[in-house]
Amino acid sequence: MQQDPNPRPATGYPYPYPYPNQQPPASANGYPPNAYPYQNYHAPHPDPRALLIRRLFIALMVSILFFGLILFIFLLVVRPQLPTVYITSLSVSDFNVSNNQLTGSWDLRLQFLNPNSKMSLYYDTVLCAVYYGDDSLSETRLQPFDQGTKDQTPINATLSVSGTYVEGKLADSIGKERAEKGSVEFDLRMVSVVSFRYGVYRRRRYVRVYCDDVAVGVTGSSSSGKMVGSGKRCNSY
Repeated sequence: MQQDPNPRPATGYPYPYPYPNQQPPASANGYPPNAYPYQNYHAPHPDPRALLIRRLFIALMVSILFFGLILFIFLLVVRPQLPTVYITSLSVSDFNVSNNQLTGSWDLRLQFLNPNSKMSLYYDTVLCAVYYGDDSLSETRLQPFDQGTKDQTPINATLSVSGTYVEGKLADSIGKERAEKGSVEFDLRMVSVVSFRYGVYRRRRYVRVYCDDVAVGVTGSSSSGKMVGSGKRCNSY
């Protein structure tokens, strides 16, 4: 039986190349064309602007972490502490509550202590007020002052009020306390912006001082009295 000189693949499959027994031409590198489809692929160049922004962002984050670490170590070494305040004396004179009107003068003496051994303090305008319960009776503004390390500073202040209207509930409460205890408990509130200073370092903090339940011996038949007991330490926040 005579064989076909040009055999064809079975079932209609195409020839391996345009003609049987013909090899595809080699490329310049010795490999058939399309043997490595990604050999001519070139990655796109990055955007210079985006690359610059990315590098600046990384540098900013590193700088923030670096200075944050330095500040943490500094505060750990210096250890800034809030001032300590004592009320050493409180007296009241011309004290009278009648017909829903309040009159009185409070003379107080405070002791400010700077507990810091490495930081000085500067008190910028200290606001001071006398309260009875939640009601403010009188307030005044103290002069700014400085404190060196471990310094103690005595401060005197006078608060007064004359013929100020008060609610009947407050007047009755004061009268009842004077009759039963022979004294009246006042609360002292102070607020100041304090600057903590160490060399070129400056840090301002909002400091509040509470001296609660300071009893002053003033009976119902008397218009003056002094603080009951010795001085007491106030709470600083």
